[in-house]
Amino acid sequence: MGTGHTTAPGRGGLWMMVALFGLAAQPVAAQSEITPARGWRIEAKASEPERKAGGADRIAKLRRQVAEAPRDRQVRFDLVIALRDAGQPRAALTAAQAWRDHDAYNLLAVRLVGDLYSALGDPVAALRSWSSVVELLPNDASAHRALASALKQAGALDAACARLQRAVALHPDDARLGFEIADCAYRQGRLAQARAGFEAIAADEKTPKLIAEPARQRLAQVYAQLARRATGAGQVQEAEQLRTARRKLAVDGGTDSDIKVFLTWDTDRSDVDLWVITPDGEEISYKHKRGRNGGALFGDVTTGYGPETFSAPRAQPGVYQVVVHYYGTNRRGLREARGEVAIVLHEGTAREVRKILPYRLYAPKQRVVVAHIHVPGRRAQ
Repeated sequence: MGTGHTTAPGRGGLWMMVALFGLAAQPVAAQSEITPARGWRIEAKASEPERKAGGADRIAKLRRQVAEAPRDRQVRFDLVIALRDAGQPRAALTAAQAWRDHDAYNLLAVRLVGDLYSALGDPVAALRSWSSVVELLPNDASAHRALASALKQAGALDAACARLQRAVALHPDDARLGFEIADCAYRQGRLAQARAGFEAIAADEKTPKLIAEPARQRLAQVYAQLARRATGAGQVQEAEQLRTARRKLAVDGGTDSDIKVFLTWDTDRSDVDLWVITPDGEEISYKHKRGRNGGALFGDVTTGYGPETFSAPRAQPGVYQVVVHYYGTNRRGLREARGEVAIVLHEGTAREVRKILPYRLYAPKQRVVVAHIHVPGRRAQ
């Protein structure tokens, strides 16, 4: 399991680059400002696997292979990553640009150029590169989604949500896109819009269960927040109606968990898995979905995007490890998987805490420990 590195532009640079491209810049609402109950803690670990430098011989071999087979996307990708991992980001950028120039409609090549500009501290060039994806493919919903993913990982949530809105306009019947738009509204604090979106998904009989169930889980959290707001405003009847609606959802894993974890990613035809290792060493995954002490995994999405969910209604004292594992893909072009893990503590209570952690995996079978969740000796009230 990796202990890799996170590379993202500085906060000031992000707002500058978003403003330059005419996108609204608002503080990201991914993290809750509420402090967890005493002793509870979410510890961010890595966002990508540990980098392994391949050495000069491997880089030289990859350069020869690129020269011999310039259309081989896997070799191009391997060269860029090898140069980056060898501590040569500018050489990696040059290789990525050469790939993009040779294969302009390849989303992975375009995104890699943006990622490397970001790592080199040039956020404006990064956004320009990421945005070229939708300039090349303005009517391709997957291109807008790819840009949204890059913007989310850079911390520009509002700009990402704008891209998702465009994707929805292109594919209004895509339930997953509808879920992502409702989730954007939830993270931005626009609870009325989030409620409407999740309710529509949950009520639609054509929505696949793998999307409808996570939508109900999110809806339960929205109802809980709206009920607390109504109570604070003295709207007793409204608060009780919301609590009743929440109870009727009958969500897998319950609606008042000590720990809830959501996994999403940004590509179709791909299988990314959520694993959680409990304090007693038990691994909960698609192979073993229900733990001895109540923790359980819901959903095993093998066709792309997610979401997958872990729920621990009554958490054990100790440390939970949250792991993302890239099982596989049958895609030829965009083989990497990037996305987010959302961790919720004290779900449905006034102490509810949310944290969003990005991750990036470059090839099947890679994995990364994205977080440790520390639980004190006794459950918080």
